[in-house]
Amino acid sequence: MTGSLAYLWLEAKRQWRNREILLFRLGLPTAIYLILNATQGDSPPANPGGRVVPIAALAAVISGLAAGPSLGDERANGWLRQLRTTPLRPRAAVAAKIVVAMSFALPAIALVAAVAGLFGDNEGTALGWTQWLRLVGLMWLATTPITAVGTLIGLTVGGEAAQGATTLAFVVLWLGGGIFTSPDNLPDTLAAISRALPSYGVVQVGESVAAGDALPASALVVLAAWTVGAGALAALAWRRVVTR
Repeated sequence: MTGSLAYLWLEAKRQWRNREILLFRLGLPTAIYLILNATQGDSPPANPGGRVVPIAALAAVISGLAAGPSLGDERANGWLRQLRTTPLRPRAAVAAKIVVAMSFALPAIALVAAVAGLFGDNEGTALGWTQWLRLVGLMWLATTPITAVGTLIGLTVGGEAAQGATTLAFVVLWLGGGIFTSPDNLPDTLAAISRALPSYGVVQVGESVAAGDALPASALVVLAAWTVGAGALAALAWRRVVTR
């Protein structure tokens, strides 16, 4: 346990000290929000929470998928297999990637929410502080299936291919998962696909909190299904990695 915690601490320090990672995972979503707020501030989206919810969901996707490329590199160069010769179990390295990815998702979502509270659109600034806390906390928890998808990518595809697969997943979740465009504005088939993606579940959680409504059962089912499904596939991929 001590070795696993030490490895987690080292991995967290390595990523949190990387300026490029900080700018991309934390700075990019906030910058996008500020740009949209400056250019479209007089006409915020009509959905509950304004534009803060989709941009916070974008932050969740960026950080949630982050474990993919890192795990892919370590899988390709044999680092995960080499860990079997040390007292540290290889699965501790995988767990560290997941925990660190989630550790970025929380402040990334919180930064967008904080900026929205200070400079946000009309819908965003209408939230009370308890709603802000629930919004950030529940959207962060809803990031779990996206992190599972990132982990699955990293354990399935190695090297540069993992980066490409992660980018593809990001584009699909961003453009097709209710962040860029609401499923209501898509053709029926694409709308059905959009509503089945985990990023739309994150959006639904945020909008329900902003509206003061109960969490929709459909979102909870989608998020749970993706968590279990991607997690199970990642577990199978993990067995392949350590048995080769």
